[in-house]
This record gives sequence, structure tokens and C-alpha cells, in this order.
Amino acid sequence: MRWATLGRGRFYFFLLMLPAVLYVVAWRIAPALYTILLSFTQYNIVYDSGPTWNHLQNYGRLLHDSGLLESLRISVMFTGAATAVELLVGLGVGAFFDSDPPARNLLLGIFLLPMIMAPVVVGTIWAILFDPTIGPIPYLIQVLHGPRVEWLGSSVLALGGLVVADAWEWSPLLALLLFSAMQTIPREQYEAARVDGSSGWQLFWRVVLPQVRGMVIVAAGLRFMDALLELDKVIVMTGGGPGASTGFVSYYVYRQAFQAYELGYASTVITGLLVLLAVVYGLYLRNSSRMLRSANV
Repeated sequence: MRWATLGRGRFYFFLLMLPAVLYVVAWRIAPALYTILLSFTQYNIVYDSGPTWNHLQNYGRLLHDSGLLESLRISVMFTGAATAVELLVGLGVGAFFDSDPPARNLLLGIFLLPMIMAPVVVGTIWAILFDPTIGPIPYLIQVLHGPRVEWLGSSVLALGGLVVADAWEWSPLLALLLFSAMQTIPREQYEAARVDGSSGWQLFWRVVLPQVRGMVIVAAGLRFMDALLELDKVIVMTGGGPGASTGFVSYYVYRQAFQAYELGYASTVITGLLVLLAVVYGLYLRNSSRMLRSANV
């Protein structure tokens, strides 16, 4: 509908748009602008009476903060591992549901349940499952005469445990996206490939995967950027430990803001991350568009 055709309906258009605009301004734009403003100040809520303008000192500190670089490295490791696992699980589960198994809708509904849980609930569930005293997983290993493993007590296993919990929560989303993409592939192509003697793996590799490549790129990009800011499960499951092995960049910001009470510097880190994510997202959009065009999606 064109703007000129609205006539007197323009008033109702503005009236209906007003709640959404107020929400975006009050809950998104205003806090973001205030965070950017605080990033140029020295403000410790315990020792300072209010924010004090310190120009670019926080940004100078940001460039030489080894703790931040280390937390960013850990976040990238976690994000890459979690995204890869979720993509593999999503492709496998999507292909399973695309094969039209019995009770598909029921199984799909059950499989999607973790996705609608709050991240804190997911973290609590997996913290209990990995608990060496009451957790079912250590108990099962003990029953099978396996070694006693502190799942969240060592650096590598704690990071792996977070990857498992994140994959359990978000693999259903990727499976749903990839399953919907597989449903658009004409069934005749499957039948023609089977007539030519293609095996199941050849069918998936040469027929299915090339046609869902676009959705794979989109799903991977979405999950990568979301997993990079993971915080809830870190607080619930590991508290950033053992040591600093699971101290993700989001947890670093949390510690600066709510443990060291350095709101000014925490705002600087957040602003720097936003700029970094904007650059990564811009590169992702440019490259994904090029790959989608080459795949004729």
C-alpha cells in the first residue's frame, strides 16, 4: 500500500506504530547510546560519585588488555566448536526428518523442546547431569567401570561441556532450518538419483547438500554471532572456571561491570565488541551473498 493511499488512515498507522517505536527507542537505542557515552568516561559505581569524562583512555586500555584478548580467544574457540557441532547435528537430524520417518511430527516436536527453554534452565540441567556427586553421566560411567571424570573440573572438559550444552539447546534450530530447506528439493531428484544407483551418502552429498548450501551459510552465521555472546550457561555451569578456561568475552564484561564495578571500562569493551561484530557481520553478508549467487540459491 502506498503512503498517499492511506489518507486519514495515517493517524491510525502512527498510532499502531507508536508502541513498537517506543519499545525500540527506550529498550534498544537509548541504552546503546548511553553505553557508548559511558565508554568515554571513568565511572566506578563504588568509588566515583558519577561518570567523569576521560576521552579515549578506556580505548587505549582496551588495546593493551591481555585479559580481554584471552577471553576473546576462548570465545572464538567455543563459538567455532559449538557452531560446527550444531551444524553437523542439524544436517543429520534434518536429513532424518526429511526421510519422512513414522511419527515425524511428534518426534520433531520433542526434538525442538530444548530450543524453547531459557539458557539458565539449560545450564542448570547440564550442570546437574555433569555433577560428580548426583549427576547421571558420571554415575553411568562409574557403573560401566569407567574412570572418575570431573566434567566441569578441568579446562578442556569444562569447555567441552559448555559446547555440549549449547549444542543440545540450539541444534534443534539448525535442524529445523535445514529440514525446511530440504523439503523444498523436488522429490523427483531423489528418485532419479536412486534409479542411477546412488547410495544414501552420494544422494546426500551430491543432491541434498548443494541445494541447502545457502541455508547452511545463513544458519552458521546466525549461530556463530549468537554463540560468541554466550553468558548464561557460563555463569550457571562453570563460573568462568576452572581458572579462566571458560572466561568468555561476555563473562569478562560481566566481571568488569558487576564484580569490579567499572561501568566505564565495561561499556568500552561492549562498544568495541559491537564494532567488531559489525565488521564481522558485514564481511559475512558480503561473502555469503557471493556464495549464494554462486550456488544459484
